[in-house]
Amino acid sequence: MSIRTIAMGLLLCSPVCSLLAQNGLIKGSVKDEAGAPVNFANVILLAEKDSSLIRGMVTGTDGTFRLVLEPSDPPAFLRVSAMGFEDRYIARPLGDIGTIILTAATFQLDEVSVMGLQPLTRLTDDGIRVVVSGTYLAKTGTAFELLGKMPFVSCSGSRIEVLGKGAPAVYINGRQVRDQSELTRLSSSEIKAVEVVTTPGARYASTVNAVIRITTKASFGEGFSLSDQTTLGLKHYGYLFEQVNLNYRRRGLDLFGMLNYERYRERPRVDNATSYYLTSGVIEQSTTGGETVRYPVYEGKLGLNYKTGHHDLGFYYDFSLRPSESTGSSVASRYVNGAFRELLNNRDAVSRHNRQHLLSAYYSGVFGKWRLSANFDAMWQRNNRRAGEKDLSSVHPPRSFSTVNDVANRLLAGNAIMSFPVWQGDMRLGAEVSSIWRNDRYSGDADYILGNDNHIDETTTALFMEVGQKWGSVAVSGGLRWEYTDSRFYKFAELQPDQSRRYHNVAPSVSVSFPVGAVQAKFSYTRKTSRPAFEQLSSAVKYIDRYTYESGNPNLRPIYRDYLSLSSSWKDLVVELSYSSTKDYFMWQTVPYPGSSEATLLTRENMPRFSSYGIMLNYSPTFLGFWHPVWLFAITAQDFKLTHWGETLRLKSPIGVFRFNNAFRLPWDMWLNADLSARTSGNGDNARLKSCWACNVALYKSFADDAWSIKLQLNDLFATWRQEFTIYDALSRTSVNKISDTRDLTLTVRYNFNLARSRYGGRGVGNVEKSRF
Repeated sequence: MSIRTIAMGLLLCSPVCSLLAQNGLIKGSVKDEAGAPVNFANVILLAEKDSSLIRGMVTGTDGTFRLVLEPSDPPAFLRVSAMGFEDRYIARPLGDIGTIILTAATFQLDEVSVMGLQPLTRLTDDGIRVVVSGTYLAKTGTAFELLGKMPFVSCSGSRIEVLGKGAPAVYINGRQVRDQSELTRLSSSEIKAVEVVTTPGARYASTVNAVIRITTKASFGEGFSLSDQTTLGLKHYGYLFEQVNLNYRRRGLDLFGMLNYERYRERPRVDNATSYYLTSGVIEQSTTGGETVRYPVYEGKLGLNYKTGHHDLGFYYDFSLRPSESTGSSVASRYVNGAFRELLNNRDAVSRHNRQHLLSAYYSGVFGKWRLSANFDAMWQRNNRRAGEKDLSSVHPPRSFSTVNDVANRLLAGNAIMSFPVWQGDMRLGAEVSSIWRNDRYSGDADYILGNDNHIDETTTALFMEVGQKWGSVAVSGGLRWEYTDSRFYKFAELQPDQSRRYHNVAPSVSVSFPVGAVQAKFSYTRKTSRPAFEQLSSAVKYIDRYTYESGNPNLRPIYRDYLSLSSSWKDLVVELSYSSTKDYFMWQTVPYPGSSEATLLTRENMPRFSSYGIMLNYSPTFLGFWHPVWLFAITAQDFKLTHWGETLRLKSPIGVFRFNNAFRLPWDMWLNADLSARTSGNGDNARLKSCWACNVALYKSFADDAWSIKLQLNDLFATWRQEFTIYDALSRTSVNKISDTRDLTLTVRYNFNLARSRYGGRGVGNVEKSRF
């Protein structure tokens, strides 16, 4: 909640307040030298006598601000500041002071020493905010690499996870990131700040358990701009990423385009040892397999944004093509009641052809004290998979067959959000509607391959309300989100009433932020929902080997989670205690395959309610000069029970996570990063995880005021990061050892010419439904 909305709410209190506002109102706007609004600039009213704080606020997205002078206020001056700009001072301001122009700071690197005097990390009303611009974090490299250094955030491979909350929704300037590769294309030097929200409120979909908000720095200059990023990588092979951004800006018009190409390969290997407890006896199967995957990416984007006065609108079209080819083989030894039964050899060749079209548009406007934003998204996807498999057995005739899986998705979605001042804060009202159409066909050329033709029509309507109030240093916010989903499931064009669902979901949220001496604290509660992905609802039975099949479950119910957290910050230390209660969590489970005494079907089922606990500490001192360390320590634990081989198995061993990041400023403004991360063994969900650790090192150097930059990075220096775990369910136990090329050497070169980030202000809509595709 902003102080601007608090001040606007005070103006509505009474006729007396209105009279004071007329006589003691300071208003204006903040812009850069190119005339672009500077959002989130600090506007602070300070006493002339001793420069003590009277009150302050931050500018809105249009750069405007309004401050109320009280009759008891002493003579004062105004200080306007923003990261990357020189401060401006205005003596004894009153009334409409017009436009304040901020000048770009001449020596950006000096901000590193300035920021060393104050914490980079602080607790806000709804999250944890980390300053990036003007600090050593701006020299990290990509936005993805930067997120891995944020409090309570972990990045491994291509995954981003907020500890204890899973994958977050990531936003850049209010727009949700749909393609994670966008984070590898955004440079950390372009980022102003990052916020990590562990208890998102009602404005976010009920399925969002955590949010990361990225704010980029204000743009400079007009005319044509270009940025290019080239990454050369080496694992057991070489690979290439190439991405070009083009932009043309003239006054209120902003045209932008992007081309992206990736050429990547993987060769994962997996060793499995599985025990099945069936009526025919105990079956043990040891499998060793590997796969080679090649997948290029072709992507392009074209759009425009136009701003005039208090109105902003824009649209873009995005196209992506992701074909892939993979070949794999595995060898399995099968034992029944301790006696060798069979040797299985499986080979497959798979081709995929995935493409997507996305059209996104938005509008935002200010009407007096009211602010309106609206978004519309239309998306089309076609995902085709062709597979040929050979299954050889030492005791049965060989099998050779092919399968085809064609999936078509369509999404239409729109939302509207209105915000306005209320009393000592503000209120947001919003509505969202999404419509999904999905076809999923699966077939094979053998009689033991069960074909399916599934169709889903789903409509979701959501309404939400959020209210925030602030009294001095105490802030309170609350919200309520209501969602109604009507999902109709068809099998071979016939409606399946038992598998069609109607959901009514109410998701409340509340948070209270308050000081306790020098400590800032926040208490939060929220309820979240996770609906199954469409593939998890598919009734298609897919062939793995002659004794193992896999299927979705159309009867899956949504997951419900209740979160409680207590967060606090003191100087450079941030601490969070968390508790969650989870109902109907779905996990992979093994069940007997119909008509066979030895074959099994792997599917997902809802689990009984269980609880989880966590404590997380992040310490990032800023007073050590050229050395910038960050320590993160977290412990998560659960109280999870399941039935395994007829007995109750309790999985409650805690998991510890430790991270020690180091950034060293070397001569000639070079930066050396050495990051160590480790995880202890323990239980997560229905698995026992083994401990692992990794060390990453990187060297970064920029030239010509960041027009050029070079980064050399080596991930997993000692090749110690492993995925080893044991999974339990009612009828099986599987020990898994996944071996991947985690040691990765990359060289990234960036070039920026007259860099100007797009002003596109759309947030997207239907983002949760898109992720389920």
